[in-house]
Amino acid sequence: MPAFNERTFKKTIPISLLVFFIVLMNLVMIFHYLLPNNDPPLEPPVQHNRSKLPPYEPPYYGLKLVRPKEKKFTSPVIEDFLDSLASTMKDKDLYTLLQNCLPNTLDTTVEWVGSDKKDPRAFLITGDIPAMWIRDSTNQITPYLRFVNQDQQLKDLVFGVIQVQASYLHYDPYANAFLRPWYAPKKEGQKRGSTSDRVVPPYDPDVVWESKYELDSIGHFFQLTNDYIEATGDVERVVTSQDWLKAIPRIFQVLRDQMENTWPSTQVKLFKPNASLQDPEPVSLKDGYRFRRYTDRPTETLGEYGIGGITRKCGLIRSAFRPSDDSTTFPYLIPSNAQLSVQLIKLSEHIELYLQSARAQRESEVFHVQYNIGIKAKELGATVRRAIYEHAVVSHPVFGQVFAFEVDCFGSQLMMDDANTPSLLSLPVLGFIDKNDTIYQNTRDFVLSEWNPWFFQGSFASGIGGPHTGQDMVWPMSLLMQIQTSSSEKEIRYLIDVLKRMAKKTGSLICESFNVNNPSRFTRPWFSWANGLAGTTILKVIQEFPHLA
Repeated sequence: MPAFNERTFKKTIPISLLVFFIVLMNLVMIFHYLLPNNDPPLEPPVQHNRSKLPPYEPPYYGLKLVRPKEKKFTSPVIEDFLDSLASTMKDKDLYTLLQNCLPNTLDTTVEWVGSDKKDPRAFLITGDIPAMWIRDSTNQITPYLRFVNQDQQLKDLVFGVIQVQASYLHYDPYANAFLRPWYAPKKEGQKRGSTSDRVVPPYDPDVVWESKYELDSIGHFFQLTNDYIEATGDVERVVTSQDWLKAIPRIFQVLRDQMENTWPSTQVKLFKPNASLQDPEPVSLKDGYRFRRYTDRPTETLGEYGIGGITRKCGLIRSAFRPSDDSTTFPYLIPSNAQLSVQLIKLSEHIELYLQSARAQRESEVFHVQYNIGIKAKELGATVRRAIYEHAVVSHPVFGQVFAFEVDCFGSQLMMDDANTPSLLSLPVLGFIDKNDTIYQNTRDFVLSEWNPWFFQGSFASGIGGPHTGQDMVWPMSLLMQIQTSSSEKEIRYLIDVLKRMAKKTGSLICESFNVNNPSRFTRPWFSWANGLAGTTILKVIQEFPHLA
């Protein structure tokens, strides 16, 4: 028997371990690949996967049905639809909120409907203010588009809003809010618009409530146009409307003018509104736009003698004010430019398809007008979209590549978001970008964080507000938009609960804003735009997360 050799033994240990490891790995592979695997498949790594959440049992807070007994306008189709959900929605508070919010525009804000069925007209007030905002009226009426093919009166109502918007924008494409149309019967005790603001171009205060130039007013006009066409397929009704055709050239003139360099600027006198005219002539656009108001709130006026922020021409379009009615800091407001670019490209596609159809009168003068509108819309929409990616995508130290809120194309950016739409949060809903896009996801994380100066957190809720209502005041519209852009069921459950608890304090409807610590402190309990957005959002939840409704 050979003598034990310690040196040899030490050399064989590593070799033995290596052989043992190889044999073990082979056995593992045999068991894994050759023997049947009865283990359940791994779930994909989806954040907040539903199977990991507890079963959803919606809490009940006892919201009340608060619809008025006397309604301004009634659609049997919508009433039947709401009735049909009574037995299917298990969240009774959410159902009550839908009953209150979805028909709120019809119930409370339809102030005048024209009697000529061949030429429909409709005037909507925004709620507790007796004026029609272009932006608000689009959002107020949009929730009903899914029902219009089953209700001709409702269809005419929506088209009537487009017609009235067009007549307003033909008169003054810089104004944002208007009074009862001059061709409608006068209402006793009708208030006049602002007569103290000094504005270029001057306007008739019996027609214009307020002339704050907001780019999203034009964007929302095109949005309602496109949404109506897509819902009904009736592009001809729109592009042959005389009011619509008259408004478009003046709108395009404003867009072209607001793309130019600020300097050099023509020195013009700021006018107070004109005296009332029986049949007002459209305002002159030759001197551009200026606005000044005597106020202790800087967001309610424009600096540099009414010009506002200074910009360099870069393919974007200026907006003097935001959709919140607050003045811009840097006039290239990115969400509004994004909205407009989407809608212009859509409009060009609708017109192109129509002009290729047998219905188009190819040799007529109107055909050439429509053709030119389509070409200009396509070119301008593409120009704006390209400029957004060239000038408004910035590198954030925490979130990476994100969209800025405002820029001036001199190199300055404003990093924030406001609750009012269009907003950065709403970019996917506007159709500008996919909600899973990396830049958007980075932007969404940014605007829903403490890095956004208008994101507030409190003991009751957290969300986005804005300068219009100030510190700690969150707008429910931002929470509704957060729901619409979320892929997380956990997040959606939380937000639905916040909205229901808030509505318990605000009259079972959606208010303008509420305090993040005390929802009993809130603004504007009658705000139709917010109610319309709530109705749309709840319908989206029913469609995409039916077990939550």
